[in-house]
Amino acid sequence: MIQVNGVSIDEAALADELPRHDGQRDPVKSASHELVFRELLRQRALSLGIHETDTEVLTQAVLDAEVITPEPDASACLRYYELHKNQFVYNDSIEVWHILFQLTPRIDAKRLRTYAGDILNTLYQAGPDAFADYARQYSNCPSSAKGGALGIVLRGDTLPEFEKAVFAMAPHTLLNRLVDTRHGFHIVRTGDKQEGSVMPFESVHARIADWLSQSSRRRATSQYLQLLAGQANIKGLDIEGADSPLLQ
Repeated sequence: MIQVNGVSIDEAALADELPRHDGQRDPVKSASHELVFRELLRQRALSLGIHETDTEVLTQAVLDAEVITPEPDASACLRYYELHKNQFVYNDSIEVWHILFQLTPRIDAKRLRTYAGDILNTLYQAGPDAFADYARQYSNCPSSAKGGALGIVLRGDTLPEFEKAVFAMAPHTLLNRLVDTRHGFHIVRTGDKQEGSVMPFESVHARIADWLSQSSRRRATSQYLQLLAGQANIKGLDIEGADSPLLQ
């Protein structure tokens, strides 16, 4: 049983939290950490005089009171823009074909990935001209009827993880690895590729500022939770903590 400053977290609470962590590498550990941090925040709220029964409202109230992050200035936003201009390209496009090995709750992900990898290896040996036949035979996407063709893809048209992979590819290329997305595993081939234009800094300044602010907030929140854990008496779970003050 896990205890946080003498307060027990029972098996029933863990069992209730566990389904929310199915996608994690270690669902039990992830759920346990979540419950510990939730209890730490509840205890901290009481010490701050915050009385709230809604967990999300309570958490936000504590973080608003204790975690202060500076807003990024124009120079920080400009530095980010200069280093990541590829993130602000528009009107670029790429022709894409794919073979989807769909992941469902009843399918073992490791076995499916191994199976998809084996198909990719044989396709590499057969050559890109065999792609359409392989797509018709193996793909779980409706595009299989068209040999896996997704057509001309623009940025923002597909899942971020899929987009990142395909736009990093050279034109007329069969990728030598699988692309993992929330839908499963993809074998990907590209055709023609058209380079786009970089959006001016002025048009993306607000977006960058918001992203940097959120990123800073996430880091500060993580540090704050580690500080609470480092100052607490936690039994039944090894959890990383810090005993030094929170650094902004």
